[in-house]
Amino acid sequence: MGRGQMILLSSIINEFRDRFLDRYENSVLPSHTKALQTMAQCRQEYGPHMLAKCTDHNCGKQVYIPHSCGHRNCPHCQNHENRQWIENQLSKRLPAQYYLITFTLPKQLRDLAWKNQATIYSLMFACVQDLLKTFTQKDKKLGG
Repeated sequence: MGRGQMILLSSIINEFRDRFLDRYENSVLPSHTKALQTMAQCRQEYGPHMLAKCTDHNCGKQVYIPHSCGHRNCPHCQNHENRQWIENQLSKRLPAQYYLITFTLPKQLRDLAWKNQATIYSLMFACVQDLLKTFTQKDKKLGG
């Protein structure tokens, strides 16, 4: 790998995945295993390819290019899409002050949340939504 070239995450995954899974097999979620599988094929020679053709009629050159995985956590695939999404969300902001509020789960619930992420976090966000509605309804400065 020459200077200035980025190491593909897929090559790191392919080199260390087995050791990682052997070591952390009891704590890796199925969604994480699936993500590793998907990102392991990203831009690899053995993975799927697309055929790119030169648009110049005199050239006619064709090149096979390895497919990107498109996974939302892949840094090679999603950097541009993430930036576009953020810019789109920022353009929707209302002309108002914004505040960051952080809610955390008690330490005693973290293991349960790790094993049941969709259920626990859905419940947590529903509770947070109710709590924020209650606060804003009771505070005259916040529209209550």
